[in-house]
Amino acid sequence: MWEDTNYCWVVKCKNFWFHLRENIFYGHRIPLGEADVYSHPPDLKSSFKVQCDDCHKEYFYKPSAVMKYEQELPDSFTPHPLFRTDLLPLAEEMSAPDAVEKVVGVERRRSRRKLLKVDLLIRGESVEKEAFQEQAFTISVSPYGALVAMSTKVALGQTLVLKNLKNQDEIEGRVTRLGRSKAGQAQVSVEFVPPAPNFWRTESVPNRQKSPAS
Repeated sequence: MWEDTNYCWVVKCKNFWFHLRENIFYGHRIPLGEADVYSHPPDLKSSFKVQCDDCHKEYFYKPSAVMKYEQELPDSFTPHPLFRTDLLPLAEEMSAPDAVEKVVGVERRRSRRKLLKVDLLIRGESVEKEAFQEQAFTISVSPYGALVAMSTKVALGQTLVLKNLKNQDEIEGRVTRLGRSKAGQAQVSVEFVPPAPNFWRTESVPNRQKSPAS
């Protein structure tokens, strides 16, 4: 069963002496972006710069310095450009410094993802060009899409039809990222265009009566 636990990606600030009184054993953890129990960090190609949210010093960190930590993020949190969930494919295709510059250039305001398990029925075409239909579930959701756990192999850029089994709504979404497989299921990021904040509601809504033709 899915556990609604808050995780995030962090690095330990290198300004050790400044944070010594705060946490002598673990140091100060700088949050980079939201995560979940199954997610993997972006496949960064080189070191990247991070500014500490406490001492405000900037240092370069190797990809190996990134850790997953159970920690709740404040509502005012702004993710590091390389850890924006809607722009991860861009960061993974480029070197880290170039990705930061490019991502900031196309920065878009997005709502934070919410960890929520919603049962779905997904239809589409597999990478083998065969039509499929499978029951899946979300790991996290937002008005802009969802991170979905599913077993069928799909391709980047393809369109899937998602049916919310709690309210029977359907919507089309585009595959924007493919995560690693775990226990036969892969994490698939699906984006809605335009945003659909009402898609994740749990109650059924009666069809509105059509107005008579004039």
